Amino acid sequence: MIEERFWLLLSKKSFSEASDDEVRELNELLQNHPDLRDTEEVLSVLASQSPLPEKNDEAEQAFERHIQKIKDDDDNLKGLIIPHNSDSRASNKRISSRAKQWTLALSFMSVILVLLLVFRHNKVSSEQVTKDKVQPSKLITKPAQKAQLQLPDGSVVWLNASSNLTYDKDFGKDLREVNLTGEAFFDVAKDATHPFIIHTKVVDIKVLGTQFNVKAYPNDAYTETSLIRGSVEVTIKNRSNDKQHLSPGQKSVVRNDIADEVASPKMSDTKPLYLTRALTHDETDNSVIETSWMQGKLVFHEGETFREVALKLERAYGVHITFADDEVAQAQPFYSTLPTETISQILDDLKESLQFNYKMTGNNILITK
Repeated sequence: MIEERFWLLLSKKSFSEASDDEVRELNELLQNHPDLRDTEEVLSVLASQSPLPEKNDEAEQAFERHIQKIKDDDDNLKGLIIPHNSDSRASNKRISSRAKQWTLALSFMSVILVLLLVFRHNKVSSEQVTKDKVQPSKLITKPAQKAQLQLPDGSVVWLNASSNLTYDKDFGKDLREVNLTGEAFFDVAKDATHPFIIHTKVVDIKVLGTQFNVKAYPNDAYTETSLIRGSVEVTIKNRSNDKQHLSPGQKSVVRNDIADEVASPKMSDTKPLYLTRALTHDETDNSVIETSWMQGKLVFHEGETFREVALKLERAYGVHITFADDEVAQAQPFYSTLPTETISQILDDLKESLQFNYKMTGNNILITK
């Protein structure tokens, strides 16, 4: 009975039909029954924030079902049906008064029901929109971690340590595009109507069907594209006329600071901004050095400094290397290809030729002279 009275008073108040006494009665009900107060607050918020729809079939159907249930279950409402042979004016007046009250209550309840349905519909729609806006698929590897991924078009990607590959949920419909930070080997499924494009910070690489390796770590000096099979086109960012067409056995080498160099060239620096080179091979088994990471090998190239080698060690072993002496950091280790060893074994091997000391505390390594 309390809830019925609450709904009746609330409906009369909402339609400005409540007397002062009825408003006070409603306030007393709200004060004495916290659950009703919470309901009133929620409905007030909904009424102020939710616009009524022009047409809502779901709401109308639900309201009709609700009214039918009330008609079937509530004896008081059944009593609102006035018999045709009734001669009692007092009875008719009483019934008319009750009918008006129930009409107000039902009208208010219909508004609330529609608001609730609209609120629910808007919430579901919002959730659906959020669901439809799927975030790009992403594959991330940590230091000392590698991963393999098959893309929706059947292309296969091997991701080296400390790398990040992303692609859109619509990959393959019009274009096959991925974004790469780090290093990856691609075996691209051939599809002449849908070019495969890899975006890096410095270059864009366009292919149809091929095998190649891309090394694009932002803290390296160069971005390299090494072609094993097929053909690729390498275009430098913001320099659409600067393109390199590679044949199998070639690699593109582009300086990562090319944008800075073009804006403010260093006259004393004679290193080219980009060039094409032949792939290098291991003398022992003739394997391609540029893809040796896939066999678990660690390669130190000729001309690389100890600081550059340290970056490779950090990715491969998940360590952090700090140099206390810049002379040691600029020293150049002998060119070599090393099988998988512990970080201590590699540092001990380098120590003999570069003459340095190191202290290892957990994953932190301090290099001293």
